[in-house]
Amino acid sequence: MRTVSLFFVACLFTASLRAAGQDDILTKARAAATSGHRAEALSMLETHLAEAPRDVDARLLYGLVLSWEGRYDEARPVLQQVLTQAPDYTDARVALMNVEYWSGHSTDALEQADRILASQPGNVTARAIRDRIEAANRPWWASTTYTLDAFDDETDPWQEASASVTRRTGVGSLIMRWSHAERFGLRDNFFDAEFYPRFRPGTYAFVGLGVAPESVPSLYPRYRVAFDVYQSLGRGFEASGGARYLDFSAITEIYVGTLTKYVGNWMWTGKLYYVPGEGDLHSNTYVGGFRRYFGGDGTSYLGLNYSHGFSRAEVRNVQDLATFNSDTVRGELDLLLGSRARLSGGAGVSHQERPNRPSVWQTTITAGLSVQF
Repeated sequence: MRTVSLFFVACLFTASLRAAGQDDILTKARAAATSGHRAEALSMLETHLAEAPRDVDARLLYGLVLSWEGRYDEARPVLQQVLTQAPDYTDARVALMNVEYWSGHSTDALEQADRILASQPGNVTARAIRDRIEAANRPWWASTTYTLDAFDDETDPWQEASASVTRRTGVGSLIMRWSHAERFGLRDNFFDAEFYPRFRPGTYAFVGLGVAPESVPSLYPRYRVAFDVYQSLGRGFEASGGARYLDFSAITEIYVGTLTKYVGNWMWTGKLYYVPGEGDLHSNTYVGGFRRYFGGDGTSYLGLNYSHGFSRAEVRNVQDLATFNSDTVRGELDLLLGSRARLSGGAGVSHQERPNRPSVWQTTITAGLSVQF
């Protein structure tokens, strides 16, 4: 029995030494590569892999260094071998995607990006590569959306239709939109533009500016300014902060903060809207929800949200601003149809408290279609 115990102790000690040696090789090789001594790093890794050919971490680093040297035809089979040994090794697939993109093989890079996003929709590197390729190949989207809000107190429904054109560029997407709303016999129009500049993988922003063509609009604000800054925090977390300024009869300020967590194909989000003001104008809105991404490229999703406060995620008109004491449950769908069309939709129900009047139930239905060209 004592002999068996000593044998197991010896095996554990040997395994620990091997692991320590592997870590030491990887540390030295990585330090050499990042300090400009890439030939030395490659030589160290070649020697190590000759003795430990199943070491996928060392082989991945070897492929990475080759790609940094611009030796893409040599790096490609190395990284493919890593994925043969470990098909779910995301870092290796990201490295292979970069090799295909840097070597001008956009179709192969897009295929790798889609495979990454199918299981990790929050992967910022794959998303950036996919956006750049899509911007170069199919930069335009045309979209139309219709929203109907119905109420159980027999008041007129709120109807809103919009049409937009999106131009995707290498630095982000630009959207130009026209919106038309009708309620209580009133009609109003609104024109706005949104830009989503990307500064680097994991860091991007949203900037929006809109104006009403009428001098005294009845349903939309005279102008709307909005912005957010988004930052990936690592480990699947993303945070953002921003503000909205809407000119109705007076300026309404809205400040917003968001924390998002990606877990595999799931995205969980918490959001807070803060509206400073006096009396009933002062309010907070809390939003929580999730999305489940699916499809070959991880861009289609089903989602569910609950909010207390505003009944709509974005305040764009007087209807949205008036209902700031609501409990809302809303489902959403975004579905890729083929390779050039998207179908979007949503349905929700809100219970709204109203000062000096009975509460009201609101049902909201939204449908949209986008075509890429």
